[in-house]
Amino acid sequence: MRIAFCTPFKPLDNARPSGDVVIAQDLVLSLRELGHDVCVLEHFPAKWIYWKPWRWRPALKALSRMTEQARSADCVLTYNSYYKVPDVFGPAICNTLALPYFLFSASYAPKRGKRMKTMAGYWLNRRAMLSAGHVFCNKEPYYRTAGWLLPPERFSRVRPGFRTNGFVRHAEARKQLRSEWNADERFVLCTAAMMRPGVKADGVRWVLRAAAALAEHGVDALTVVAGGGSEMPQLRDEARAMGVDVLFTGQISRGRLAEIYSAADLFAFPGIEESIGMVYLEAQACGLPVVATDHEGAPQVVELGGSGIICAAEQDAFCHAVKELALDPQRRAAMARRAPLYVRENHALPGAYREMAGTMERIVAQAAERTAKGEL
Repeated sequence: MRIAFCTPFKPLDNARPSGDVVIAQDLVLSLRELGHDVCVLEHFPAKWIYWKPWRWRPALKALSRMTEQARSADCVLTYNSYYKVPDVFGPAICNTLALPYFLFSASYAPKRGKRMKTMAGYWLNRRAMLSAGHVFCNKEPYYRTAGWLLPPERFSRVRPGFRTNGFVRHAEARKQLRSEWNADERFVLCTAAMMRPGVKADGVRWVLRAAAALAEHGVDALTVVAGGGSEMPQLRDEARAMGVDVLFTGQISRGRLAEIYSAADLFAFPGIEESIGMVYLEAQACGLPVVATDHEGAPQVVELGGSGIICAAEQDAFCHAVKELALDPQRRAAMARRAPLYVRENHALPGAYREMAGTMERIVAQAAERTAKGEL
């Protein structure tokens, strides 16, 4: 297939680290690896576009250019549509060119249709979802709510995909880093997050409290927090007040992150409002068992009891799960062996997107057949 790829939310070359950007990049690369020709359309920033009338004329000009870029395509695939950034481009392109339209990662939230601020975004996103020949849901909440709008044959689950390149256990890095950290014989607890205000910084606080609880049970632990963010100085002060021995790495590359995972004994992050949680796949690919909560996305990417523990979204339950694995090295070792196998078997790309590509091919072929018969 020749696929025109539309990104109304964030461009593929967005400089700010983001799970959404990584997912979109991996989606394009995977489709190409599966033998398809993907043309990435021009990006036009469309967040809250319906409240920015001064942006409408530039948006129409961008739409015209996108339509020309998609003229030789067999279909249009848009990554991410929701009330803040509804896909206003994909349906228009497909209507002009009579092409099948697909959505990957679309969120249907009827409550947004009841507030003046978000009503227009709700209806535009609803229109996009109803226009799609198929909606691919890579997040469990999206799958549940898609069923409120679409018939069963028009939407399906897609397992979160992960590119394992570079994310493997680095034995030499483990030895070197633990030596640098003076942690050869210590238990090393790891977490990773961009420490922005809100659930990300609060998630790190949960980990710090779990580390403090380990100290109360006599565990000689070092906690390593990978990532940067505006809340890091405040979290460092809080860790000091708790008496937690913690190392904040600051912002690091993904390659360096794999080395840090390799040097740790357990990865923990609660994942409150974490729609997918790519960090869990990264950690497991490096042979690191994980502890997360059942609040949102983690159950999709962690094998319960096999590669980690999924606990209730409560601080006490989270602390207990961390302590449980910290005090059980044999169980931890079994999970460490299972974790990379689980990732490869269930989430490795491009295989995780093969079924999705097959669905697209079927719908594109049906559309071509109807066109040949003069039905379109």
